[in-house]
Amino acid sequence: MLTIENGKFRATISEMGAELQSLVNRKDDYEFIWSDKGRGIWPRHAPILFPAIGKSNDDQYMIDGQLYPMHQHGFARDFPFTLVKHDKGSATFSLKSNDETRTMFPYDFELLVTYTLNKKGLSIDYTVKNVDKEDFAFSLGSHPGFQVAVNDEGDFDDYSLTLTPVDGAIKQFDIDPVPFRDGDISDLDAAEDNKIPLTHELLDDGLIILDNPEIQSISLSSPNQKHSVTLQVNDFPYLAIWSPEHKNAPFVCVEPFNGLPDEFGDPSDLFHKEGNVAVKARDQKQMSYQIDLV
Repeated sequence: MLTIENGKFRATISEMGAELQSLVNRKDDYEFIWSDKGRGIWPRHAPILFPAIGKSNDDQYMIDGQLYPMHQHGFARDFPFTLVKHDKGSATFSLKSNDETRTMFPYDFELLVTYTLNKKGLSIDYTVKNVDKEDFAFSLGSHPGFQVAVNDEGDFDDYSLTLTPVDGAIKQFDIDPVPFRDGDISDLDAAEDNKIPLTHELLDDGLIILDNPEIQSISLSSPNQKHSVTLQVNDFPYLAIWSPEHKNAPFVCVEPFNGLPDEFGDPSDLFHKEGNVAVKARDQKQMSYQIDLV
């Protein structure tokens, strides 16, 4: 584990998956990130999803007609990263391709993840380097779980998500069967203008993936809680909302996605899957988002 801090905040990151474990407001020792603590609800905190998001049909996908295995959300979250740079308030981690990753993703790459604390909260920067002689495509997402109703201050149903801006109705990709897309897009009936009131019932049917690429920020807040979280997500065209189904879990994941789960059916082609990001040989793609904390 590695801890970074500044005058306002403290963050802890694990080398396994370069996963954020903790994000604390130092003034009142308030923890924003979910931790299961043996409750058996969800053992992760904020995994990185790469090079796939969601579940692949038959846990496989295709390149040039050849099938490759790919587990849900890819493999980056289950590999140790190497710490390559570190100072008091920032840390950069690296995952490079190896013999095991090439059995699932037959390309040479480097994924760099940098966490930097600032006066508003935490910036998370990603660089995907294609160090192969061939072009490739990938998905990349972040899956942070944020605590709600901490210390019994209010209820889950007191919270809402506020989206800015929204051009018309809030749209969602239809999920059927869970966790696959069915190819349709519909209005999110639970939305009220640019707000989504949270209930466990809303999330008991599985994840919600929003199709409003104009959204630049999403805020999680409650009138009964002085702390709130806002994600600045300009580089990510999709947002997912999830909490474990039928567990009444006291947290919600707000997930910036650059990529999408498969549509249900046959294994998809890496280069033709909707939402995937293409990167040329010897080139790179960069993306970032900011977590503002109150």
